[in-house]
Amino acid sequence: MSKNNVGRKTISKEEYTTNKVLTVFSVCLLGVLLLMIVQRLLDYANTWATGMLLVKVLLGVGVAGVIWGVVLLVLELSGKRDGSRRIICGRNVLLVSIVMVLCMALIGYLGAQPIKLLYVILPVLAVYYLVYHSYAPEFFIIAADSGVAIGLMWLEHRALASASHVWMAYASIGAAVVLAVIQLICVWTLRGKGGKFTFRGKKVDSHFSRNAYTMLTVTPVLMAVLTAVVLFMPSWLLIAMGCAAAYLFVTAVYYTVKLM
Repeated sequence: MSKNNVGRKTISKEEYTTNKVLTVFSVCLLGVLLLMIVQRLLDYANTWATGMLLVKVLLGVGVAGVIWGVVLLVLELSGKRDGSRRIICGRNVLLVSIVMVLCMALIGYLGAQPIKLLYVILPVLAVYYLVYHSYAPEFFIIAADSGVAIGLMWLEHRALASASHVWMAYASIGAAVVLAVIQLICVWTLRGKGGKFTFRGKKVDSHFSRNAYTMLTVTPVLMAVLTAVVLFMPSWLLIAMGCAAAYLFVTAVYYTVKLM
């Protein structure tokens, strides 16, 4: 009897995780379709006003979603609503709404220019969500380090192309170094505590594997170095980005094999 109950609970949790991942990819697809409609409207002078009106409407929907998400989150934290194993919970609604508000605010301020970049960002967020739920915790951090580094390299390259934006290139390498230092401090602190930390008064186990601390020490340092390479040798952009992508690919293969 107890074994059957345990089995049902495990399957229920797996189904819930699968449903969450499918929902995230569906929302991502819907977001891309909305961006395509907005871009189509903003590309023509006779429909530009309609496109901006649609952006404002979507921005309003996003703000309403943020308010709704905050209300749900407060109810869940106070124990008046059970948010466990629910797709529509305060955290999920708040996260989706914040992303929507940021996207629409960016389009409303800059016009259609950021839409092509958002075509990349939304699927990337969905993939990271899949990685978060399917792979070892340290690989999610490794993937995040690599993704941020590649983004900073691209930003550096764009900044160096304009004399008035060179400061952004130095800010990018500064951000890479700061993030690396913060991660190293956190990793070394966790290693000293056996991978456990306290959150909201509860002991939490990071569930890092044996080699996790080495990987999480090497990765931020490597990414900071590659980011610095782009700053001092801009012609090496593709090489640096290729090295970061190759490193991510190799670690992805390693952790995928470990799942088997």
